[in-house]
Amino acid sequence: MKPDHTTKSEKLNTQLLNHEFCCDDGFIERYNAAKIVARHYCIAENAVAVLSSMPSHTSYICYGQLGEKLGLGSGSAEVASIWEKELIRQIHPDDVAEKIAWELQFLTFMNQLPPENKSDYYLQHFLRMHDKDGNQLSIRHRIFYLDYDPSGNVRLTLCLYTVAGQNTGVTGIVNSLTDTLVSEPSSNMQGMLSARELEVLGKISKGKVSKQIAEELHISINTVNNHRQNIMRKLKCQNAAESVEVARKLCLLNSK
Repeated sequence: MKPDHTTKSEKLNTQLLNHEFCCDDGFIERYNAAKIVARHYCIAENAVAVLSSMPSHTSYICYGQLGEKLGLGSGSAEVASIWEKELIRQIHPDDVAEKIAWELQFLTFMNQLPPENKSDYYLQHFLRMHDKDGNQLSIRHRIFYLDYDPSGNVRLTLCLYTVAGQNTGVTGIVNSLTDTLVSEPSSNMQGMLSARELEVLGKISKGKVSKQIAEELHISINTVNNHRQNIMRKLKCQNAAESVEVARKLCLLNSK
């Protein structure tokens, strides 16, 4: 049975949704205006466009011709989730950790910027997805943060999926004003896990089970399992193996 990629992506809401949002009177107007932007992207780039509203936990999805190619249909729909579930299920399993790692880096990077600079950046990376006939496609995935509340919490995100083909381009966080790549965004992630969590994850990466880890660190199995849960929560992963892979991509663990 294939892993549930929906569950993996939904865990990212710890950072996106774990706070009270401040919504001024103009937020609904901005959300509706952003729907028009999503529809235009869908038409102009043959894209699947996903506009997510954090305050209402909803997404407005425009499928377009790529949606038909992926077997997801056409037109548009509003769903009760901030995650593009059907799309996530079609991502190649080896690319799921990559997607999570990049989105964590982007969110952390954007949270450190002053409000006046936040609109200058977007994330671009590449995924493999299968179409309705089972063929593998190279897909360009871009993320834009469109709106924030006065406290700096992201309220609107726009995700675009387009066919990349041979024109893959750069991967990473891009300054759209200068068309330059932000260097080494992973350095912002070093404090994500505590020293003990890194120690536990390092032993997991070597194939140690909870009982062995508990004995080696002289702690209880319950404590080890609590560390496991905290690691998966912080890295937005469903299981320990995926946590190890994401941590390596974020340069939190040695690659060996």
